[in-house]
Amino acid sequence: MTRLLFHVGIVFAIACCIKADVAPFNNSAEYGEGRWGNYTRQRFLSDEEVIAPVANILTPARYGTSPSKHLFWVPMGPGLPQAHPILLDTKTLSPVWYGSLNAKLGAATQSCNGSKYITFFSRTNKDVRKEGMFHFLNSHYESVYNVTAKGDLPYADPHELFLTPRCTAVFSAYKPASYDLSAFNISNGWLLDSHFQDVDLATQTLLFSWQASRHVDPKDSYWSPALRDEGRTKDSGWDWFHINSIEKDRHGNFLVSSRHMNALYYVSGATGDVIWTLGGKRNDFKDMSDGKATDFAWQHHARWADDDLTKIHLFDNRNTDFHRNDRPHSRGILLRLDFAKSQVWLEHEYLSRSLAAVREGSMQTLSDSPKPGNALVGYGSQPVWTEFDQNGTVLWDVALGPTQLNRESADNFRTFKFNWTGTPTWRPKIAFGPLPVYAFDRNESTFHIQLQDLSGSRLVNNTAYFSWNGATEIVQWVVLASNTTSELNLSHFWARVPKTGFEDNCFVGESTRFVTALAVDEHDEVLGQTHIVTTTDDGMVQEIKLLDDATDTQLLTVEWQKFLRSQSGMPLFKDLKDHWRSMARPHQQMAVGAGTILSFALIIGITVGIWAIRRRRRPSKSYSFSVLRRQDGQDRTGIPFIHAVGDHYTDFDGSETLHDSLQGRTAVSRESMNSTRPETEILWLHDYKAGS
Repeated sequence: MTRLLFHVGIVFAIACCIKADVAPFNNSAEYGEGRWGNYTRQRFLSDEEVIAPVANILTPARYGTSPSKHLFWVPMGPGLPQAHPILLDTKTLSPVWYGSLNAKLGAATQSCNGSKYITFFSRTNKDVRKEGMFHFLNSHYESVYNVTAKGDLPYADPHELFLTPRCTAVFSAYKPASYDLSAFNISNGWLLDSHFQDVDLATQTLLFSWQASRHVDPKDSYWSPALRDEGRTKDSGWDWFHINSIEKDRHGNFLVSSRHMNALYYVSGATGDVIWTLGGKRNDFKDMSDGKATDFAWQHHARWADDDLTKIHLFDNRNTDFHRNDRPHSRGILLRLDFAKSQVWLEHEYLSRSLAAVREGSMQTLSDSPKPGNALVGYGSQPVWTEFDQNGTVLWDVALGPTQLNRESADNFRTFKFNWTGTPTWRPKIAFGPLPVYAFDRNESTFHIQLQDLSGSRLVNNTAYFSWNGATEIVQWVVLASNTTSELNLSHFWARVPKTGFEDNCFVGESTRFVTALAVDEHDEVLGQTHIVTTTDDGMVQEIKLLDDATDTQLLTVEWQKFLRSQSGMPLFKDLKDHWRSMARPHQQMAVGAGTILSFALIIGITVGIWAIRRRRRPSKSYSFSVLRRQDGQDRTGIPFIHAVGDHYTDFDGSETLHDSLQGRTAVSRESMNSTRPETEILWLHDYKAGS
């Protein structure tokens, strides 16, 4: 049968891609024990600046989780590289966007006046921890606004940035202030006083400013100046209040969280006076839940949870490095208040397991969940987030590092799910490399594609890798390739590759000289084109840069859609494709071939396809085929195509001559981690003529 296929000029075109992103671990004990480092990451060939986490999925996403597509991750730790904001895809946990600026204490998406922004704090001086400003990026990742402290405040603080509907920025700040601390046996005492300001973004006008020590008594603090020998000098003032969240409501008042007072304060936007206090030593509310509504401690991220301003959610840390609660497990809580009766209830508690977060943390109510009441809890100093349903059932649980390491793994100040549309102004990127076989650098705790074999010899570059940092609307890549010309167009079509992660790839063979990739959205519109990557006669890789105005995406869209229409006249092939896909796993890859099929070859091809599909699927086998393709008048014969190790492949018995000689050259993605996943499927028959 194989010889007959060769004689009629028909071979099956195997999908050319093996997923280049490292797959998440699945509830791996080794991951949790730190075998893969305290913060496991990966690098990419096409974009060397991007460094992304490799997750450990503790509980896979279950039915009922929020459908939001994206999530922010800003890793921090003294032993980690400088933090950058990272946008993750919630389905694959692959990166979508890696910010170029450094970030401190989290990132978020916020909206005002119909515009949506990515917001985060970035230091302007890497040697001065507290010197920096807040940035507002639009959907093109362009900086539209930035803001920092006004008046006599020396700097803004990264703990909080709240964007109001009127496009004013409410943010925290700190400033040293002299204060009588004789009650603590400190003469000439100093506070590190907490402030917040409300600033108009467009005009940079200061609208409101508040200083904690003018309205709250520092003596009510639970944080002793002796813990860190604070309060004796201006440079080491007593951090008695520690403001960590602020929200301005529609009445113009502010909900303020003080970590070191174990309390929330409702502050008048007119006078700055405290209207009421929840929790702490001067609590104004009767606890109707046996003390469980007001016993929160060292909390973070307090927010109104309803339009009526009667419910508040927050992250209850319950611990610090110096304090251990008798019920130490950190939790998310939803509180309900009756202001007329000054009563408060614990309406919901979100508590999954024995995690004690000694700093940071967040809680987000998810309005788009299938059933109302889902909550996303981020554990701050523990690199974990958990999504719960209203009853507290865990729907999704993910770790981005081992837990209980306290500053040796990655902190994440706040965790949010949301939807973001990113359309970067820069081009997608492309690179040549060998087949995706991963190596692990234990010094950096980083996976990367292996470029050399065990002897140190450079591996053959036969695969194109492509990515587009920040582009959220790509659903597939169209790969164009040629041996003879760099003037690539749709007549040089090589493959269609579905987007499966940050970096996708396509096997093109080592003899291919010129390759480019088009990024295509769900409407088959071309969004962008990479530069052209080329190899020289001595195997060196170069890039042919295209001028920014040389890529006409509208023209490319017309050409691509015309090409697709030219394929629509082959319903029998579509039936074969649909039959095969019904058996294949949904995240498998695909390639599309172009051309006219001779009628005799068509009959033979369909017969072979149906025969192959009916063969039983055999798990954990690796297949290697020769892809024979006619390109630019030259036959490319005997190009090895390598599958990834995985299960549910169809075994093409009787085709040994196609793959036996290449058996064993398998691209294994972390085989030692018991990670198996099929990545390919036969979708279309090609008309490429086999060589002699």
